[in-house]
Amino acid sequence: MSTPSNSQGRENFEIGIAEIDLQHRQINDLLQRLKHSADKQYAYAASTILGELVMQTRIHFAVEESLMRLLSFPDTDAHVAEHRHLMEKLEKFKQRAQDFDVADGLSDFIQTWLLGHLDNYDRKFVAHFISRGIDPLAAPKSD
Repeated sequence: MSTPSNSQGRENFEIGIAEIDLQHRQINDLLQRLKHSADKQYAYAASTILGELVMQTRIHFAVEESLMRLLSFPDTDAHVAEHRHLMEKLEKFKQRAQDFDVADGLSDFIQTWLLGHLDNYDRKFVAHFISRGIDPLAAPKSD
């Protein structure tokens, strides 16, 4: 599967909840930066971006999981298990980040995983969240 460019495919990351959509776009932007650094053979940059990606992904998962628990989402356990599975893989990739092929393969793997996760997991909680009072347009204001 080819990785979409920054402008192409962004709508694939939209689930209809502004804050979560923003976080998905931030993760996608990091994936694009990781892919670019791997293509250019920038080992230090790839390692740094991978560290950012791990941190942003942890934050994003914590937000989603907190909302699921607060709003009594019925499939929370399966969703959290899926998050844990990806974090284990990310940590293994991070340990081998100096290998350019790993960085390139990682960005493709995460891109594929993220789109599949959005379709198979995240889109399922949107209606539940909205029914529980989440404002789908609520997002932090940018300066």
